[in-house]
Amino acid sequence: MIGIKNRLAVRYAANRTRRIKKSIKFNDVIKSSETAVFLMPRVSMEFYLARSVVESLMRYFRRVVLLVAENMREMAAYRSEVITVSQADESWLKLPSHDLIYRLKEDKYDLAFDLSFSEDIFMSYLCRKSDAKICAGFSKTNCDNFYDLQIMLPENRDMKKAYESFTHTIKMFKEK
Repeated sequence: MIGIKNRLAVRYAANRTRRIKKSIKFNDVIKSSETAVFLMPRVSMEFYLARSVVESLMRYFRRVVLLVAENMREMAAYRSEVITVSQADESWLKLPSHDLIYRLKEDKYDLAFDLSFSEDIFMSYLCRKSDAKICAGFSKTNCDNFYDLQIMLPENRDMKKAYESFTHTIKMFKEK
């Protein structure tokens, strides 16, 4: 039953995020971006490694917002705004609630980064629903529906190298 529920959530999220493909000049948008939202992983090991991405990229933005799971709140000790996600923010399909999407959309972001290494349809869907100019995340199943910029995973799926690659990719655009 859980497998069916998960497949239904993925199909629902993919259909709700379908939009007209637009021509995006990554160099221009990323280089001129001033606001970013980082959707932090809900898995503790991933969260620990993703912190290095946030720490490396914070200096490039005027305003940074972190979206953090309630149980990880204490680990997000940055000089940035934080949106906390709790169990109440999940729908019965384990997708973000309308209230959470509304809270995220209250502000406009130039970039949205889904830093989840593993498959997390909740964060992928939320990344796209942020309405950021560019949504970025790791290349995973169904990622074409959610990300404009996909960061390839290393062949050996080394998490540390993947997060370093994520950081280097964004820096490459920002420092041009």
